[in-house]
Parts: sequence; C-alpha cells; structure tokens
Amino acid sequence: MLLVGVDITEISRIERAATRTPRFLKRVYTESELSYCYSKKNPYPSLAARWAAKEAFHKLHPRLSSQVRFTEVEVGVGPGGKPELNLYGGAREKAWEVELREIDVSLSHTRENAIAVVVARIG
Repeated sequence: MLLVGVDITEISRIERAATRTPRFLKRVYTESELSYCYSKKNPYPSLAARWAAKEAFHKLHPRLSSQVRFTEVEVGVGPGGKPELNLYGGAREKAWEVELREIDVSLSHTRENAIAVVVARIG
C-alpha cells in the first residue's frame, strides 16, 4: 500500500517567518538545509519547498503528525540534484514503527508557491 502526503505553502509566508523570527529557522531546518538554501541568490523558494516537504511527511500517517520534530526530517540533495528525505531520531523511529518504507519526495515552486509530495510504501 502507498501513502501520499501533499503540502503547498506561500513562499512569502516562509520569508516573513524567517525574517521576523530568526529562531523559526533553527526550529524548522537543519544546518545542512540552511546552508543549501542560503547558498542560493533567493533562499526562500527552497526554504518553502522544504517546509512543504516536512508538512507532507507529517501528513503520511496520523502518528507522524504530532510526534516528529521538523528538524528530524531533512530534505537533502541526492545524485543529480534529486531531493531525498533523510530521517533522524524520533522521525526515523516513528517511520519504522508505522512500517514506512521507500520514502520519496518531489518538490516544485512557482514565484508565489512551493509544493511537495511525499510518497511512501507501507509494510
């Protein structure tokens, strides 16, 4: 069986949160994600896409929504620039408990919005 999580967010919302509340960045993103996003001329589309991916992951299963910290779900860059989801700590434990396997992520954005889809096989 496949589980699908989807999230879309306004890039301007993430930009406002990042500039108004700097600790927002530390609560949501890993150092690796921040380094990658801020290496770009405009980091906000990449930050928003990662926010959407973390939200989409939380939507895969009810036990993931309240028991996994944002920084335990990291969007990395794999071979050829393909995004990949890396799970740490509680996220990895919960994913294993609910039998999530083969997790894939897709990211996209326009000037205004970022979207992410996370698909996982269960069992």
